[in-house]
Amino acid sequence: MSDTKTRLLDAAEALFADHGIAATSLRDITTQAEANLAAVNYHFGGKDGLLTAVFGRRLRPVNQERLELLDAFESAAGVSPVPLDQILYANLAPPFRMLDASGESGQRFMRIVARINADPASSIHQAFLRHFDEIRVRFLEALAKALPELDADEVERRFHYSLAAMFHTFCWGPQIACLCAQPHDHRERVFTSLIEYGVAGLRAPSDGVDLDELRGLERAIKGVPA
Repeated sequence: MSDTKTRLLDAAEALFADHGIAATSLRDITTQAEANLAAVNYHFGGKDGLLTAVFGRRLRPVNQERLELLDAFESAAGVSPVPLDQILYANLAPPFRMLDASGESGQRFMRIVARINADPASSIHQAFLRHFDEIRVRFLEALAKALPELDADEVERRFHYSLAAMFHTFCWGPQIACLCAQPHDHRERVFTSLIEYGVAGLRAPSDGVDLDELRGLERAIKGVPA
C-alpha cells in the first residue's frame, strides 16, 4: 500500500469518526492527508470507494479470523452443535483483538460504526452491512443448530441483540471500565461478561414473559381500568 493511500485512509477514518461521513468532504480528507483529489480517484474511485476501503481495512481481517475460528470449532464439534460460548467467542474475540492492537485508531473506527448504526435507513449503513453477509449466514447456521428449540426468526433476533451488546460495549468501553473494581484487568472481565450475557440471552426460554400480565400490572399501578 502506498504512503499516499495509507495517509488518505488514515485521514478519512479520523475525520469520519470526528465529524461524520456526510459532513466530511473530500477536500477535508485530502488536506489532512497532504494529497490531492486526483489521488482519491486514482486509489479509490471517489468518496464511496474510499469509505468502502476504510470499512474493508478494519473488517476484512476481523471477519476472516471469525470464520477461521468458527471453522475450527465446527471441526472440533464434529456432528454435534458448536457450544454457544464458542460461537460467541468466535464472533467477539477478533474485534476485541483488533481494538487492543490498533489503539486509538481502532477506537476511531468504532466511533464511525456508532455513527453508522445511529442511522440504519441510510445507504451508508446498508453498504456497511454488506461486509457481514457471509458472517451473518455462517453464524446463524451455527446458532440454529445449537438452538433447535427456537425458530429461525427468533434465532436471528437474538443474534442481533448479542451484536448490539457488542457494539455498545466497544463504543462505551471507557465508561464500562469505570464500573470495574480492578480497571487494569477490565478488558478480560468485560469480554467474559459479554459472552456470559450473550449465552444466557440466547438460551432464554421463548415463553418466559407474559405481556398481558405485565400490562395488567401496569394498568393496576396507574389506576387505569382494565
